[in-house]
Amino acid sequence: MRINPPHDLADWRQGWPHAGAAEKVLMALKAAGGEGRFVGGCVRDALLGRAIRDIDIATNLDPQAVIAALEAAQLRAVPTGIKHGTITAVADHVGFEVTTLRHDIETYGRHAKVAFTDDWQADAARRDLTMNALFCDAAGTIHDFFGGLADLAAGRVRFVGDAAQRMDEDYLRILRFFRFHADYAAGPFDDEAIAAATERRHELKRLSGERLRQETLKLLVARKGVETWGELLMRDFAAAYLPWATSQDRLVKVAALETRLHLKPDPIRRLAALAVTGCGPEIAETLKLSNADRDRLLAASNVRSTFDVSDDAIVRRQIHALGNDRARDQVLLDWEPGEAEGLWHRAFEVIESWPRPVFPLAGRDLIKLGANTGPELGAMLAEIEQWWIAGDFRADAAACLAEAKKKVGS
Repeated sequence: MRINPPHDLADWRQGWPHAGAAEKVLMALKAAGGEGRFVGGCVRDALLGRAIRDIDIATNLDPQAVIAALEAAQLRAVPTGIKHGTITAVADHVGFEVTTLRHDIETYGRHAKVAFTDDWQADAARRDLTMNALFCDAAGTIHDFFGGLADLAAGRVRFVGDAAQRMDEDYLRILRFFRFHADYAAGPFDDEAIAAATERRHELKRLSGERLRQETLKLLVARKGVETWGELLMRDFAAAYLPWATSQDRLVKVAALETRLHLKPDPIRRLAALAVTGCGPEIAETLKLSNADRDRLLAASNVRSTFDVSDDAIVRRQIHALGNDRARDQVLLDWEPGEAEGLWHRAFEVIESWPRPVFPLAGRDLIKLGANTGPELGAMLAEIEQWWIAGDFRADAAACLAEAKKKVGS
């Protein structure tokens, strides 16, 4: 795996969103007698040449000094997490989290008692993985206290210090280890980390659904997420918190189809592929899915008829009934390779090219024609809609209105 340490920060400008705004924050901290360094994911991904999502900044100034420094530079300071040392700095309408260096005084599960410090190594020591404990200063120098650069270059996902201690501080780090392995590893699991995780896998069920959801969905769409979920199944990690997500063969099929059909990997679709038929409610409840994601998961994973790909008109009727997104889900989940491969491809093409139409009439249109209000109105409207569907949705508003006149006048 190739990494590219910069000669100076300007080398990274092209790949960093809002780099100029971020440097304004660093300059403000420096003007106040402190220092700011980029930290974590933005440094890790920039070194690998990957897209940067968020830019986080660490500083040796305490939170109140950060606020004063930003205001002196005419930048906005928002105390979004001041209790934990985090101030959101707003420069050029872009927000950056600026967090004061911390060291742990006492740890207990997810929560820890921390104190602010000016010791960069002490702050790095409380982070989870070596590749996430890298700092980059304003000159472009990488500060690496725990071998993160070597691990990143080797594609080795390794914890800072003792892996078991890091996991005991927060059991979510068990899943984070697998997720980062899926996204960044070039070889086998780190022996120390996998041993510690295996001993603690049953602690996963103690975590909140919201936190499990976040890591699980990210894992499923990671670069090697499909293979890594297979490892979670084989090593009984999935059984420890999500025993209804075991249909690995279907996950492999759906992921391969997404690649083949140039679709963005979709975490809910992949979760539905994993779901044992009829077990969607258990998965949705465990992961505390949103209502929209829950409904989509249930529609895809509950007992239902196989998507019918025998004819374009039938495919269009199913799109009308389900909507394009759910029809797409069902096609990918039900896809059967073999002699009918061409029909599945054709059904997918129809879904992508034919937006679900909206019936062009409403009850008020029938009333204007003289129809009476009441149950008969709804029944008449439904009858005209069925006529529209049977005609393969070709009738426009005028044609539907003409058909309605016939019904009202009969």
